[in-house]
Amino acid sequence: MAYLETIVRHLEEIFDIKIEGQWNGRTRIEGIRFLACEQDRAGQGQTYMGRTYGGQAQDLEGQLLYISDSKNELPARRPRNLLMVGLCEPLPDPHIIYIREQIGLAQLFNAVQEVIFMHNTQKLKQEELFRSLHSGHGIEGLAHVAHAYLGNPVTICDTSFSIIAASPVVEDADNLEKKHGRLYLKDALFQNMEDRKIIRHIYSSSAPYVTTLDDYPYKWVFESIRIRHAVVGYVCVRGTVREFTEDDLELIDVFSQMLSIEMQKDAGYRHPTGLKYEYFLTELLEGHFDRTEYITSHLLQLGRVQMPYYTILLLSFTDPDHKPSQYKGYFEQLLALLPNCMVVLFHGCLTVLLPGDSAEPFSETCRSRFDAFLQLNHMQAFISYPYTDIAKSSIYYQQVKELSLLYAKTARPDHPSFVYYETYFMEHGFYQYHDKNLLSASVHPAITRIMEYDRTANTEYARTLRVYLAQNRNALSAARELHIHKSTFFYRLGKMSDLFGIDMNDGLALFTYEYSFRVLDYLG
Repeated sequence: MAYLETIVRHLEEIFDIKIEGQWNGRTRIEGIRFLACEQDRAGQGQTYMGRTYGGQAQDLEGQLLYISDSKNELPARRPRNLLMVGLCEPLPDPHIIYIREQIGLAQLFNAVQEVIFMHNTQKLKQEELFRSLHSGHGIEGLAHVAHAYLGNPVTICDTSFSIIAASPVVEDADNLEKKHGRLYLKDALFQNMEDRKIIRHIYSSSAPYVTTLDDYPYKWVFESIRIRHAVVGYVCVRGTVREFTEDDLELIDVFSQMLSIEMQKDAGYRHPTGLKYEYFLTELLEGHFDRTEYITSHLLQLGRVQMPYYTILLLSFTDPDHKPSQYKGYFEQLLALLPNCMVVLFHGCLTVLLPGDSAEPFSETCRSRFDAFLQLNHMQAFISYPYTDIAKSSIYYQQVKELSLLYAKTARPDHPSFVYYETYFMEHGFYQYHDKNLLSASVHPAITRIMEYDRTANTEYARTLRVYLAQNRNALSAARELHIHKSTFFYRLGKMSDLFGIDMNDGLALFTYEYSFRVLDYLG
């Protein structure tokens, strides 16, 4: 099979002619025949090619291209795809295309057969890709098959410009650098691609793009790999061995589609957002980037600048019934609420990298709107400490991840919109204890005695000390909170000093008392 447009283009090129008339370039041509006109024995219709045209006989006219000399008689009813040679004036039949020049029909026949043969060969190559897809050899297997048929080196990258697979194995110290066992494009090659508008083409088109790069004598072909219209990677083929043909471009297009199917088997690619930074942010949160300079360079490539502060937000659904199967709408809303942020679905959770000019992640207005969004969508935002070194993003992601697990473990009945790590930093430390008895033993003995005394004497010394610490060690505020007179409050402090040795003037001791209460709350 070959498309009529390809056949026409091939004939025009090798015979240096112009084929005229109207035709559908996407018409599939399975074969070519000489047109012969004669009456069949029964006199029931015109025949050509030895097959009855009309009646009950097989109709192949939509699949075959017929050729005829203008000197020959035409049947009354003509086939759909007819090419005539030596025709100076067009016929009224719109199905006839023609060549004004006189060309031997045998030459024409052989030239068309050559195109059909090449396309049949191309189809076999495509079928080999399908077989590789179904054989379970993965992306590497597909790359090896594509390289075998294209004859030029094949490389597959994701949108963080990291190499997923290559055939043959790629070794290019000038353009690639190794990080955490993976190869990434160096800045110079990326900038070269950016200047040539290759990056823009990858994101804006789904067709193969033939181009050149500075300092390279050969051509390159790039094509995006898409899942649900979102770009998840791209194919790069370098023409180092031979020039590219139209068949190569068609095979690269099929190869890209096969890669899309194969990549959907990987959960990491199954729900792409289509955002350019998606895989960069994923790699950053995984801890695959360790140099701030390298990360800053990538940010610039993505059209972003380094900011003084960063905060990680992990969004969790408070009700499992509200957890969606699709997240696109949430991405759009978050990008509108937090315009400078980057959002990714990371390990099943919406995760936000929020840059800012200050350590406070939200303005008052932004916080109010974000709060409303979280409540309406039955979400909580777990918020890391602010940090200044973007290379440490993976550490602060782990911080909020463990915060969310810690919060779920405590089984609190309330679900505040914002859960800050700074509120639970002590509990996070407790969470690291493997031996809870050892943690319990860290409670200050004075607090243990106060709790025991309150139980037997029906007093409120422990509550009084708790409130005093919670009120920033302000006696008047504590008295108001306890609904007692300030003299009563000071009397209680004096009794605690006499009975338990509590020292209200020792800052370290007061911190130890507060720590002890937090441990007791954590242990329940």
